[in-house]
Amino acid sequence: MVAAARSREARALVTDAADTQRTARTLLDAEQRLVTEIRELATGHRRQLLDERLHQADLTRLREAADGRLRLGPLQAAGITTVGQFIARRHQLHQYPGIGRTTVTQLEAAIEALAETVEADTVLRPDPDRRSPADTHLLRSLHRLTVVRRRVRPVLARAGELHDAIAGRIDGARRANSRWRGLFRGRQGRQADREALAELDEALRSRRLETARTRVAAATTALSREPTDKQLWQKYQADAATYLTLLAEVTGRDTDGRGPAGHLPPDDAAAIDELRLDTSLLNSTLRGYQSFGARFMLVQRRVILGDEMGLGKTVETLAAMCHLAARGERHFLVVCPPSLAGNWMHEIKRHCKLTPRLLYGGDVAKANAAWRAQGGVGVTTYTALDRLDLTGVKVAMAAFDEAHYIKNPETKRTRQSRRLIEQAERVALLTGTPLENRVTEFAVLTEHVNPAVARQAAAAPSAEAFRQAIAPAYLRRNQSDVLAELPARIENVLPVTLAADEVRAYRKAVWEGHFMTMRRATFGDPAKTSSKLDHIREITAEALAEGHKVVVFSYFRDVLTAVAEALGARAHGPLTGSTPPLQRQQVIDAFTASRKPAVLVSQIEVGGVGLNLQTASVVILVEPQWKPSTEEQAIARCHRMGQVRPVQVFRLIAEDTVDTSVRELVAAKAAIFDEYARRSAFKDANAQAVDVSDNDSTRAAAERQIIEKERARLRDRGDE
Repeated sequence: MVAAARSREARALVTDAADTQRTARTLLDAEQRLVTEIRELATGHRRQLLDERLHQADLTRLREAADGRLRLGPLQAAGITTVGQFIARRHQLHQYPGIGRTTVTQLEAAIEALAETVEADTVLRPDPDRRSPADTHLLRSLHRLTVVRRRVRPVLARAGELHDAIAGRIDGARRANSRWRGLFRGRQGRQADREALAELDEALRSRRLETARTRVAAATTALSREPTDKQLWQKYQADAATYLTLLAEVTGRDTDGRGPAGHLPPDDAAAIDELRLDTSLLNSTLRGYQSFGARFMLVQRRVILGDEMGLGKTVETLAAMCHLAARGERHFLVVCPPSLAGNWMHEIKRHCKLTPRLLYGGDVAKANAAWRAQGGVGVTTYTALDRLDLTGVKVAMAAFDEAHYIKNPETKRTRQSRRLIEQAERVALLTGTPLENRVTEFAVLTEHVNPAVARQAAAAPSAEAFRQAIAPAYLRRNQSDVLAELPARIENVLPVTLAADEVRAYRKAVWEGHFMTMRRATFGDPAKTSSKLDHIREITAEALAEGHKVVVFSYFRDVLTAVAEALGARAHGPLTGSTPPLQRQQVIDAFTASRKPAVLVSQIEVGGVGLNLQTASVVILVEPQWKPSTEEQAIARCHRMGQVRPVQVFRLIAEDTVDTSVRELVAAKAAIFDEYARRSAFKDANAQAVDVSDNDSTRAAAERQIIEKERARLRDRGDE
C-alpha cells in the first residue's frame, strides 16, 4: 500500500512538472509567436486595403501615374470609370476600338506604377467606425502583445529557470515512474532515474522555484484574460498610441525620427546611434523617433526639443530620465505652467516606474524634503522655482515644458529658470512653438542651453549654414515626418452671418472702441440671439449623434458659460484659468473616460496647452486667436499620436467683423514660423524685418488699427 501511494505521488509529481514546463515554454515563446502572427495579419490586411483602394481609384489616376502619356478616351467611351472596372475587363480590351497592343502595355505599366503609389500611401490603422473582423483580429493580437510586454517579460528569467530545471530531470523522472521504460536501463540507469525523480521533487519544493511558479502562473492568468470585442475597441480608443506604436514596431514601418534635422556632426550622430537606451524603468513602448529623441537628449545633454505638438515630447523626456535612473541617478525635475502640473504627475505614473513628487502648492517644504532624500521626478512650476531648495542636490536632468514661457530674458521666471539650467547636468527645453511672435525668441532659447551654438548660428551666412550650426542643440520633427498613420485633419471655415440685433451690438462696440466686445459681439448684451451659438449647437448635435466627442475652445469665459449652458448635461467644464489644477485634471479624466459622446468646453489657453484629448475628433474654435501657436496647440490636443479618427476642425468666422482682420494677422505670424522655426532656421540680421511681437504695446496698437479699419468699413457702408 505504501508503495502504491508513493507511485501515485510520483505520477502526480511528473504530471505537475510536465504541465509547469509547458506553461513556462508557452510564456518563453509567446512574444515571438505573437510578433509572427501580427506580421502575417498586417501583411494580409494591408494587401486587402491596397486592393480596395486600387479598385476604387478613379481611372484618371492611371494617366497621372503615366505622367500624362496615356489615352483614356476609348476606355471612358466604353463606360470604364474606375481602375477596378478596368482590371475586371483587362482581358477584353482588344475588343474596344482604339486600344491596341501598345496601349495595353502602357496601361499595365501605369497600373503597376499606381499600385506602388497607393501602397506607399496605404496606412494600416484599425478603424473604430467600421470595426471589421480583420481589424478586430489584429487588435486582439496587439492586445495580447501588450500583456506579454507588461506582464510576461518581467518573469521570463524565472520562466526560463523553471523550464530548464524541469527539462534536465523530467525524462529520468518519467522512466523512474514507469515499470516498462526502465526495464532495459540497468542498475546504474535505474538509479540515475530515481535520483532525477528525487531531484525534481526537491527542486519544485525549493523556495526559489516555488516563487518562480507563482509568478509564471500569475503571468499566464493575465495572458489568458480576454476582453470582449466591445471592451477591446474601448481599450484601443482609450490608448490607441500604444497599439499603433506596437504595430509600427512589429511590422518594421517605424522611423528613426531624424526627419529634417539630419545636420548632426558625424561624431554626434554616431554617438546617438550607438547609445543603447535602457527602458527597464519605462512602462510604455517607444516609437523609433521617440527613442532617437531620448538618445538625442542624453548625448547632446542640453537641447531644445521642438517636436510638433502631439508627437510625445513627454514620453521622450521620461525615457531619457528612466535611462539615467537605471544607471543610478536619483533627482529629476520638470518645470511647467501651473495648469500642466497635474497632467505631468498623471503621465509620470502612466509611462514609467519613477516616483512623481509634486513640488508646488500645499506643503512644498515637506514634498521638497522627500524629493531631496528619496529622489524621483519633481514637478514644479515656473512661479514656484524660487521656493525650491536645490542646495547640494545633483539634478541629473531638468525639463522645461512649454519652454517658450522663458523666451523673455527680462522676466523673473526666466532668470529663475536660467539658474536651474546652469546647475542641472542635462537640460531639455520642450516646446512645439519655439517661435511665437518674433524670431529673436528662438535665439533666447538657444542661448539658454548652448551659448556657443547660439553664437555660431547667429553668424551663419545662410539658412542652410544656420541649420547645420543649430543641429547639435535643436531637434524638431513634424507629424508628417514620423506619423504616417495619423488620420487626416480636415479644416472647415464657417462664415457666420450676424442677426440684426448682433449687427447693432457689433456696430455699437466698434464706435465705442471696445475691442473685446467686438470679438464676442455675438454672445453678449444687447444682442438677443447668438448666431455662433446656433452653429455650435448644430455641429455638436450632429457629431454626438455620430458617436464623436467634441472640444469647444474660446478665449472668453462668458462665451464658455453660454456654450456650456446651451449644451446641457453632455458638456464637461467649462475649464478656465481659475479652475484649480486638480479639478481641471478630474474634468479632463471624466471627459476622456466617458463611453458616451460628450463635449468639453474650455478656455483655449487652458485646455489648449499640454493636455491629451485625442479621444475627441471634432474641434470648434469659436473665434480666431492672436497667435497661430494658440490655435495650433489647441487643435493638436486632439490631432496627435493616438488619434484614430480624422479630426474635423470648425473655425467660426463672423462675416464683416473683426474676425477677418484677426485671421489675417494670424496668417502673417504663421508664415514667419513656417519660414524659420519649422525648418530650424532664422536670420538674426532680419529680426526687425520679421518682428511681429505680441507684447502689450504692440497688441494695443494692433487693436487700435483694427478698430479704425472696422470704422472705415462702416463709414463706407454709410453707417455713422
